[in-house]
Amino acid sequence: MNTVIDVKALSKSFTLHNQGGAELQVLNNINLRVKAGECMVLHGESGTGKSTLLRTLYANYLPSSGSIHVLHRRQMVDLATAGSRQQLEIRKETLGYVSQFLRVIPRVSALDVVKQPLRERGIADDEAETRACTLLRQLHIPERLWPLAPNTFSGGEQQRINIARGFIAQYPILLLDEPTASLDRRNAHVVVELIQSTLAQGTAVVGIFHDIEVRETVASQLFDLDQTTYAAAANY
Repeated sequence: MNTVIDVKALSKSFTLHNQGGAELQVLNNINLRVKAGECMVLHGESGTGKSTLLRTLYANYLPSSGSIHVLHRRQMVDLATAGSRQQLEIRKETLGYVSQFLRVIPRVSALDVVKQPLRERGIADDEAETRACTLLRQLHIPERLWPLAPNTFSGGEQQRINIARGFIAQYPILLLDEPTASLDRRNAHVVVELIQSTLAQGTAVVGIFHDIEVRETVASQLFDLDQTTYAAAANY
């Protein structure tokens, strides 16, 4: 399998302006590599930088130093130096992200929120709607909620809308930030099935999973930020 993420000597610090400009080092000399069809789980105690690393991989944060190469249009592109237009292009075609929190435009229906990634790719509306409806049913979102704005939904319902939107397009790389944190066991099992299916299709997944059972089910590799190293999933 091809390498689709190649991170070298990645460091990230934050300047605390409200504390006299103190520097907080969160990531230090991170090196990791993920291949197509692999699931790398980020592991470590609270405060070790798991979410910071995931957001840096999505270019929400600019690294202090180092490189983040992702395979985009058959070429390795460094997100650390890519321009904003290219970053948006990579997010649309190559790099999906499911955060813990749903951020949507008010009054946009749940169905349209889920369809959005396909419409941005130019997929016909009827096909996008068919695929969106399938995912919403899989994730047990009642049809009466589909025309409603999801910012009125419960936390678990919002998270399932977020997951449906993240999985509707077949991204080569998918970043997952605790996708099952707000879900009951039935819906967590659905998410595990979606992850396994997308891995089987060659997507590379990098994720944070606090649920041990979910983590052990989907992981190919474990990246331990306490030790800034990674090992085969069978070894943890």
